[in-house]
Amino acid sequence: MTKFVHLTHSLDFKTGGVVEAVNRLNEEFSKANMSSAITAEPNYSGRESVIAHGLWQWPSYRAWKNFKKTGVSYVVFPHGMLDPWFKRTYPIKHLKKQIYWWLVQGKIMRDALAVCFTTEEERLLAQKTFTPYQCKEVVTGLGVAEPPGEAEQQVELLHNQLPQLKKKRVLLYLGRFHPKKGVDMLIGSFLKDCREDDILLLAGPTEKQDSFLKGLIKQTDGKENQIVWSGMLEGDLKWGALRAADSLILPSHQENFGMVIAEALSVGTPVLLTDKVNLWREVVDSKAGIVANDDQAGIDQLVKKWRAGDSRFCVENTISCFREKLHISKTVDNIISFFQESKA
Repeated sequence: MTKFVHLTHSLDFKTGGVVEAVNRLNEEFSKANMSSAITAEPNYSGRESVIAHGLWQWPSYRAWKNFKKTGVSYVVFPHGMLDPWFKRTYPIKHLKKQIYWWLVQGKIMRDALAVCFTTEEERLLAQKTFTPYQCKEVVTGLGVAEPPGEAEQQVELLHNQLPQLKKKRVLLYLGRFHPKKGVDMLIGSFLKDCREDDILLLAGPTEKQDSFLKGLIKQTDGKENQIVWSGMLEGDLKWGALRAADSLILPSHQENFGMVIAEALSVGTPVLLTDKVNLWREVVDSKAGIVANDDQAGIDQLVKKWRAGDSRFCVENTISCFREKLHISKTVDNIISFFQESKA
């Protein structure tokens, strides 16, 4: 039996989506009766097939050094870290990374058994960021498992905590409040021609308020009947929100995958997103949501179409999109097959 090990720079879920993705992949490997483990040990050395998560830190470097020492193959998941958005937004950091690419990271990519992309869009964007770009590309996908819990109980739990959502049309944003997420534009769009029965539910961490988040909160002053801040929703509360929402919106200026998109589709909730969320091709192909340009006019269009009820025509396609394209078991099958074929 092939044994796998995931190398990740952290095991702390607060560090972001990469850790969550690694944990979900590890769980799915176990469900497939494969030996799989996660380590955040920078000095890792072993004989397992290595899946290195992320660039610029020790996991991919350690996988490469282990390959040089033992001959054990490895694959690398960039998790969006090759997106040219970072090159445009942080040009000084990009120059430093380009030097590291020449010295080390480019060689790591070149020698990998494969570089695994979560979407076709991520693969295409990755080709535009660093030079020379030499690697074996493969789109393995990513995603989530079947949604947990009982739907009615989860929705009831949400309504008990947020009773103002009952009998309302809810547009849900679920995620961090960072400038690249486009929430400032979303709030502006939603408050135009707002209807009495429409609610924008903003669900995400609000404990630590930086200047951007304070600006968002000020933007919604006096609009408590239209915009609800719930704080972070986790577990059954999160799933209750995904189920109760009329649609989920992700107006990001850059988003490698958007795990919440897969979660929403898994419970039959249509999605609205910009064309800078890398899952947009899969959503359009499946007719499971609505995609618009990444600008104020585009986000205005998404909200306008939601108010007109256009997203409801996508409901019947949501579950099939999830099961055919975004179920994490398919990702694991792809990875296992790739390693097995390389040994044949």
